[in-house]
Amino acid sequence: MMTALLTVAAVYLGSLLLRALLAVSYARTLPDSDATELPAGTLAIVQPILSGDPLLESRLAINLGALAGQRFLWLIDDDDPEAWRVAEKLRREHPDAVLQVEGCPPCPDGINPKLWKLERATALVTEPYFCVLDDDTTLGPESAAALVTAASVHSVATGLPSYESSGTLASDLLGQFVNNNSAFTYLGTSRLLPAFTLNGMGYVLRRERLDHIGHFRPILRELTDDLALATLILKNGGSIHQSKAPVRVRTGVRNLAHYLEYMHRWYVFTLLLMRRQSLAVQGLIFALHGLPPLLFAGLWFLAAIIASWQAAAVMAAVILVRMSVLVLVQSRFFGAGLHRPLLSIASELLQPLHLLHGMLSRTIRWRTRHYRVRDSNDFSAV
Repeated sequence: MMTALLTVAAVYLGSLLLRALLAVSYARTLPDSDATELPAGTLAIVQPILSGDPLLESRLAINLGALAGQRFLWLIDDDDPEAWRVAEKLRREHPDAVLQVEGCPPCPDGINPKLWKLERATALVTEPYFCVLDDDTTLGPESAAALVTAASVHSVATGLPSYESSGTLASDLLGQFVNNNSAFTYLGTSRLLPAFTLNGMGYVLRRERLDHIGHFRPILRELTDDLALATLILKNGGSIHQSKAPVRVRTGVRNLAHYLEYMHRWYVFTLLLMRRQSLAVQGLIFALHGLPPLLFAGLWFLAAIIASWQAAAVMAAVILVRMSVLVLVQSRFFGAGLHRPLLSIASELLQPLHLLHGMLSRTIRWRTRHYRVRDSNDFSAV
């Protein structure tokens, strides 16, 4: 049994180090952007807004302050009074902001509500660059400049998500999942495979490229909007640039049940993404990102069975190396180590359970909305 523990520990740590090296290696291939601030009028920041997050007002306000001189377009459902209240309050508090608030009629069943709003925005944007930014995500001026620089060469440039805790246990747990995996998933995978999806929380397109692909109309019936847009761009001969520019996500996660809703939705979307890949790509992604949590859970299982000081020493060494690698990677890409030891361990141990949940249940919740998901282009409101 001790031999098995040592073998699994070696494979797990080898996988962890490999993923870190892939992420760092890919980042080194990216040119550093010299721009730190965009000229006024370069970028339209398009944000589909939905109430239900207690941090909505503060997140929107941060962007208004950070990207002064760029134009904001907020798209709000006609029947969402709380979102309208927040928008009008911020418009009064930021009179110098270039801000347009646009109402949207109810989204038809079977249509992605985010894409429904983005399609309406295409007729309203005249700036050379079109930025899609989730309403819980902030984009600093340096990241905005880096994404615009990359989008001037590629069809779309997408940012690297990091999570800022809102101060609750559930938020910290969600944050450990994002911060522990973001660089490995987006940067590390890009070292081995051309980008086939993008981070839907924040990305920038050239306006003429958006015109070239027919705006968002061809993918309105796709639930996984980030994968659908990436596929559409590649199908039309475009290219996707995975940037190391951070985008900061912070959302009000009320409790563990709310945390489970987020994780369930993300894993359902991940399964939809995997379904569209070749067997070879599925195998590679599983080896890089699906297998390590299973190995980590196996380590704890074996150590509990052996129950000796030797097994405890092995686990202590694994935890120490794991923590060191994660802190180094996070410090490199996010400017600080965001590691919370106990919650980080819990987050990784929970990942196989989240995967199983996503496989067994296909009804997801997004704030006030519920969808039954059969495929990315086959879903309905419930």
